[in-house]
This record gives sequence, C-alpha cells and structure tokens, in this order.
Amino acid sequence: MRAEDFPRMPFAQIAYGRIVYWITILSALICTVGPVVAMANPENNVMNPHYLFRAIFDGKSSEEVWAQVGGGFPGGHFYLDNLDKGDGFTQLGLALGCSVALWALLVAALAYIRQKNLLYAILATWVAALVFLSASGIVSQGH
Repeated sequence: MRAEDFPRMPFAQIAYGRIVYWITILSALICTVGPVVAMANPENNVMNPHYLFRAIFDGKSSEEVWAQVGGGFPGGHFYLDNLDKGDGFTQLGLALGCSVALWALLVAALAYIRQKNLLYAILATWVAALVFLSASGIVSQGH
C-alpha cells in the first residue's frame, strides 16, 4: 500500500501526539536527572533520601514516611518552592509527565479553532479544564 492511499491525519491530532511525545521525553529526562542530583547531595533535598528509601522499604504509610523524613507533608505542589533540590526537581518531572494531556489538549483546541471545528475545540478545552482542576488540587476527594 502506498503512502498516498492512507487517510490524512488531521493536524490537531498530529499536534496532540507531538506535544505528548516531547513533553513525555522531557519529563523522563527530568525524572532521570533528579534522583542523581538527590543522591549526589542528600542534604539538599526536601526529604533525606537515605531515610526515605528505608521507610518505604519498611512498608510505612505515606503519612509516616513524611513525618519521619520530611517533618510532615509540606502540601501539594511543594516542589515549586524547591526546584533547586534533587527531589523537588524530580517532582517537577513527575508533575509535568502527569499533566501532559493538559498541554496537548490546549494545543489541539487551538488547532481545532484554526480549522474552524468549534465543537472539538470546546470538547478539548473542557477536558483540559477537567485535567487542570484535578491536577491543581482545586477539586479533590476531600480526605
């Protein structure tokens, strides 16, 4: 089968895929470098990695781990104030990777607007808003 015989992929879908691909690659690189930085300088972390891994392997709950090695949970998105620390930088990579659909949906919505496909633009924006509300912590389960 020749390439001309395949249906053309809509631009918005290509843009979505490229954004997901490249942000995932960037996120993976950040999540690879962060732990190296954390282990190279254990004192420059939110949580001491030597005690962190021991507490995790001992099967402690997340509350116990944070209390033991971090003085308690510092709150959601704590990494934004700690990007100069190894574990803060790693958390940035994790948050970026988990939010990749948000960024890709926003680009896809713009592409749909450019194509004058208002229904898909609205749907992409709606799903992006749901991802944002979930990731930001504005809407939570309330534990």
